[in-house]
Amino acid sequence: MSGHTLRASLRMGLAVVGAAATLGLAGCGGAGHGAATHGATGPASTTSSSATTTSSAPPAPRRHRRRRARPRGAPVGSTLRVHAGSSTLLVTVSKVLDPLTDTGSKLLPGDRATGVQVSIQGVAGDTYDSTASGDWSILTTAGLASPLFVRQGVCQTPLADFESLVGVGETRDGCVAFSVPRHARILSVRFSPHSRAPGTVAWR
Repeated sequence: MSGHTLRASLRMGLAVVGAAATLGLAGCGGAGHGAATHGATGPASTTSSSATTTSSAPPAPRRHRRRRARPRGAPVGSTLRVHAGSSTLLVTVSKVLDPLTDTGSKLLPGDRATGVQVSIQGVAGDTYDSTASGDWSILTTAGLASPLFVRQGVCQTPLADFESLVGVGETRDGCVAFSVPRHARILSVRFSPHSRAPGTVAWR
């Protein structure tokens, strides 16, 4: 074989080898690109699916029950010791007349009359001098009841206040009347010595 022919054969072989190498690299690059694309789209698809199925509904609101007002104080019929400034008293609520009938008094529309029979005894200290209409009150579910002047019957309002000048050893009985809303419930009867909040006692 001549030198010219040998050189031509070598050039042809190198060209074939170079082409094969180029094709091999192209094939590897294509496979790598495909794998990268598959890996990127796989997890993203899974994340989207899980986000779609997750529930985000808000919790149900809690319902709050209204507490019903409860009467406070000693039971009606009890006698309580009251310190009224320089006087010491024994005070009793004997009975609550509800409704109070045959009063001869005009009531506001939707109201009823209620009477409270009480007694006050001076046991120590100075003479107690006050007014029943100021000392006594009724608390209802509609608030404080209004004092009522009674013209006749068992709870007739006296001309002379039975709480005027109660000395030691004296006992005074009386009845105090109130105008109460018809549908209101009585919670307590209160006695506030000298018509002041300090020292107030109550009966339920």
